[in-house]
Amino acid sequence: MTGLASGELGPETKYDVKIEEGKVVLSLQYDGAETDASLVVKVDAGVFLDKLAAAIPGQIDDAIIAVLKGALLK
Repeated sequence: MTGLASGELGPETKYDVKIEEGKVVLSLQYDGAETDASLVVKVDAGVFLDKLAAAIPGQIDDAIIAVLKGALLK
């Protein structure tokens, strides 16, 4: 597991982004006064990186993301 980012989106909501078993995992946790909720989304890291490269204009990012993808999917 590789942690990428974590933090708070407000006083009651925390997030965590990590790479786990070849997947990008986004977790959200809401701890309110009367309600608690959590959400976990897992997406294949290769698919995520392909979509990210397609969303960013230009070609420099494509090369960087290709290297990153190669390293992550070994």
